[in-house]
Amino acid sequence: MGSRNPLYIPTPIEEGGKYGFAAMGGFGMSIIDISDPTNLREVGHLDIPPSVSGTEADNVDVSQFEKTGMVYLSGYPLSEDCYEPFKDIFQVDSSDPAHPRIVDRLPRPTPPDGATVTDFCQRGGSFGPKRSGYYTSPGDPTNGLVIYDFNNAGAQFFNVSDPKNPRIAGYFAPPTFGAETEDWARSNPTHGVYVEYDRKIVWLMTNDGIYALSSESLLGTPNLGIPNEPFRTTAR
Repeated sequence: MGSRNPLYIPTPIEEGGKYGFAAMGGFGMSIIDISDPTNLREVGHLDIPPSVSGTEADNVDVSQFEKTGMVYLSGYPLSEDCYEPFKDIFQVDSSDPAHPRIVDRLPRPTPPDGATVTDFCQRGGSFGPKRSGYYTSPGDPTNGLVIYDFNNAGAQFFNVSDPKNPRIAGYFAPPTFGAETEDWARSNPTHGVYVEYDRKIVWLMTNDGIYALSSESLLGTPNLGIPNEPFRTTAR
């Protein structure tokens, strides 16, 4: 219960931003008017369906808010082998900040045809979303694309360009761990995704290494050299 992370802010106050989104665990999500930093106030709130176990409202992806009014709210699993309800990523229409509402859920990832398992629950470890990146990601988020670390389902790329028809557009699941893997390393096989939007590279942090991913169809041609310019040259 209570605040899980700092406010998720689509646009900085200095650039005209007005709203911040607070993930509040079992208390759902609050929308905060930040236009006057000396007088922060809640203008909207959303309760989410209880999921009994694991972590509830933890992450708010706000990368699409200024374009579509949608934010993406999720918790994450704590148990292994799916001994808890699946953690949905809720698509929340926040175009009216006073009245946010759940309008859809992002699709649940499934293994491809021909895989040795028919559900990621059978793969071992935790299955479900963690987070969709970090404040320090350089460049501008891609329109219509959100990328999540999904524990034993690796990185999942969601096409949300049509809010009425969100779909999985791509994925990368690292190899299943072998018998040599210690038990403690199996719980959260992948645990973080970091996107360099300017270079069009996705870094996936896993227990067996860090993967650099690219997708020309989803992100464009990756720049494998140094960035064209420093990400940030002045303090904020």
